[in-house]
Amino acid sequence: MKRKLIIEDFGKIKQAEIEISPLTLFVGDNNSGKSYLLSLIWGIYGAGTESAIFFDMLELIKNDYSETYEQMCDFALKATEGYAQEIKLSSKLFAELLNKLLECNKNKFVAEIFNSEQITIGKLAVVMEQEFAVTIEGQKKEYGVGISCKEGSFGIIFQKRRIENDLGYVIKTVFGGIMLWIFEGSTELHSRNTVYLPAARTGFMLAKNVINKVSRQIAYDMTGSKEREEIQPFTKPIIHFLNMMEDLSLDYQTEYGEIVKWMETAMTHGRLQYGNELNGQEIRYLPDGSEKSLPLRATSAVVTELTPLLLLLKYRRSLEAICYEEPEMCLHPRLQQEMGKLLIRLVNHGLCMIATTHSDILVQHINNMCRLKALGSPGELLEKLQLTEEDAIDIQNVSIYQLTDMGEYSTVEKLLPKDGQFQVKTFYDALTEILEQTSQVQDFEGE
Repeated sequence: MKRKLIIEDFGKIKQAEIEISPLTLFVGDNNSGKSYLLSLIWGIYGAGTESAIFFDMLELIKNDYSETYEQMCDFALKATEGYAQEIKLSSKLFAELLNKLLECNKNKFVAEIFNSEQITIGKLAVVMEQEFAVTIEGQKKEYGVGISCKEGSFGIIFQKRRIENDLGYVIKTVFGGIMLWIFEGSTELHSRNTVYLPAARTGFMLAKNVINKVSRQIAYDMTGSKEREEIQPFTKPIIHFLNMMEDLSLDYQTEYGEIVKWMETAMTHGRLQYGNELNGQEIRYLPDGSEKSLPLRATSAVVTELTPLLLLLKYRRSLEAICYEEPEMCLHPRLQQEMGKLLIRLVNHGLCMIATTHSDILVQHINNMCRLKALGSPGELLEKLQLTEEDAIDIQNVSIYQLTDMGEYSTVEKLLPKDGQFQVKTFYDALTEILEQTSQVQDFEGE
């Protein structure tokens, strides 16, 4: 199911139409809105039926779609009597209902993401490329009534008593689930399995124990007998990031073992120790060839930058998408190329990767791997370049958006590939400028 997100007047972003691909990059100037956009995307994947998006949903359904509401009530009640039920509704109905809710609640939703009512958005809407039928099925089960969406690949079991006494809750839950599927554009991306890696991840990792200690102290200090400074909350994606770092499944064997080994060999040149290997929850780093590990605070910036991703890939039980802010942070140009390789391997392993970046090297590596895939990933070339088939990527699975700061606002343009690769104007302009400067200095020296 293809759909576009329509965004207007959001931070510096004047207008944008975004389609998320398995690998999506936001590139462009500083202070052009890339992090705002990435946070919004995370918020969309992190939304649940309890989100501000769905405030007053039931009233809207009853008022504007009364016939459909009655149809669903009859459907649910008949299912409790043991009759297998099926109803088909147009995707257009759900998209229309979703956009009405977004129009009413968009600012509440954005404030929820940023923990600030000062952040607003002019427009947030969904446009679907084509209309299709949404099939809702209902059938009596041993412990209640199962209601599912066939196309959305999800289902919920309701107790018979709940259906008989609170039909509104049932309809709100089912319709909310279908609209989330349309909003996210996927049945597989859920808030608990989508993580945001902030640009300040090193600082958060080094200070997370202190942050958690302070948070607990504040939570339980209810005396109110002394003045305290007002503490400004983090944004919701950062809070979620810190929570995920505290909620790792240490006894779980993830499916990313080979990728983790490659990262520790090619990028960190040593491995992380955590949890069961140590007393407590301290994170330590064991360099290759050493028998003595180091605390994270005593390691290089490369290690601390990559630690959150390594921990997630090692110990996170369910991981489906990563919103990655500047993955090239603190990386030497050669390691930036390795980061490009890592992003592609994760995508080919089934993860959705959405990132902001300033790295022309990372983008050029992705270009090279798109062209390699177009060539059919020939074995002799792969061997010569010391690559494998998992390093190549279909250009159809990549989207790149250029954000350009125009002063009071920023423009967002989807870059279309030309001759099998993406040409990022912001990088080329900066390189051209420095080359012209170099040429002028050399000319002056010659004179």
